[in-house]
Amino acid sequence: MKKYNISQVLLWLCFVIGTASAQETRLYSGEIQIPGIGPMEMTLGISETDAGTFLLLTVPMQGAKDIPLHATYKKDGSLSAELPQAELQFIVFENAELTLLTGKMIQGLEFEIEFERITTHKEIVRPQLPEAPFPYIQYEVTAQHPEGHVLQGTLTIPEGRGPFPCAILISGSGMQDRDESLMGHKPFLVIADYLSRNGIAVLRYDDRGIGGSVMENIEDINGDTSEDFATDASVMVHAARIHPEIDERRVGVIGHSEGGLIGPMVAITDPKLAFVVMLAGPGVAGFELLPVQQALLLHVSGADGEIIDRVIDASMSFYELMQANASDEELIEQMTELITVQFLAQHLEVSEELFEQAIEEGISQMTSPWMRFFLYYDPALALAQVTCPVLALNGTKDLQVDANQNLSAIEAVKSSTGNDITIIELEGLNHLFQPSTTGSIAEYAQIEITFDYDTLVLMGNWISEVTDAE
Repeated sequence: MKKYNISQVLLWLCFVIGTASAQETRLYSGEIQIPGIGPMEMTLGISETDAGTFLLLTVPMQGAKDIPLHATYKKDGSLSAELPQAELQFIVFENAELTLLTGKMIQGLEFEIEFERITTHKEIVRPQLPEAPFPYIQYEVTAQHPEGHVLQGTLTIPEGRGPFPCAILISGSGMQDRDESLMGHKPFLVIADYLSRNGIAVLRYDDRGIGGSVMENIEDINGDTSEDFATDASVMVHAARIHPEIDERRVGVIGHSEGGLIGPMVAITDPKLAFVVMLAGPGVAGFELLPVQQALLLHVSGADGEIIDRVIDASMSFYELMQANASDEELIEQMTELITVQFLAQHLEVSEELFEQAIEEGISQMTSPWMRFFLYYDPALALAQVTCPVLALNGTKDLQVDANQNLSAIEAVKSSTGNDITIIELEGLNHLFQPSTTGSIAEYAQIEITFDYDTLVLMGNWISEVTDAE
């Protein structure tokens, strides 16, 4: 699931984009180590311009390129650049030969920089991104939610004679655009392109509060849960059904990660739904899923097994306290223990101020309405009530929604109910359905493939088969 848990100290960069006329830019590239994630590639450019000196920041994993930070030279020869909005600072030195850039990046933690000179940016290759002309028609679709906000997306309709079956794409956790864009990848665009080239219309939409899906008060999202997002998906299902080129009897949903949790929610409120595809959709409640996720991510980052066990124990104790409506004092005490062992697992030494901030943010995140719902909602109960065909896919390298744990739970639902559920474990694929070596989050940006082609074929064939039976 793309909303990472609190065991990971993430580098979320906020950027202000400006322009200046560059006279000279020296590029240096390397990696910084992100605790709980692994290596993250970064390029820093030193640009001398008419408007002054700028440090140009490129982070492929964050989809950022040549973001200018105003920089100044200090008496010791260092170059200092800051972005106060992100509490981000760079202090770097160029060697005399202008071949090496050393120093540190500070954003709560300190990250060592030792970058080598390069001549050009490394090109981000995404071979599956579709290029025009397209053998299908694209429409902008706008729908009004009963609660007042607008939802907007793109409907792609195959060429030829309709009406066509249609899949509504439901994104994972966090605020996502209609392409589910992350780390230079656009998996929903790739899925829509493939399916629409093969006889299946697709409607993909911006999550509430993103892009064209406008909310009057964006702060309202802080109180939303997966149940609220399920109503957005239902609105878009209806929007697809009323389009003249869509067969209203053959409309279904494809949900990724949290979207795979939401798909069955939509189905049990809509008996006319034709199918549900769960791409790495949870089969167990969050309080069961997250400890396994934590253990897998910490293990791949090289954490000690005994410390990982302590992290899991501390996490489970916190979830139990939440469920028992424990006092604020008890929650703070347990969160202190949890943050302590998480930092131990990641070999982090932090200031007292940062430690207190981590506790405060941990409490805020873990007690949010979204997290409370996710922790204690059992997706198997909804799945058991789904009457349409379901396809559940999970990769063996998925460290965020473990295939063994979650597909086993879905298999148990199938066995107990006899529901039409097809379950397939896909060898070597990660949480984004990319061919992966370790499954690490750090690999997502490094892998050129956006979405495994054989899985696209499998999914397209299955949808065609179940909708042809209509």
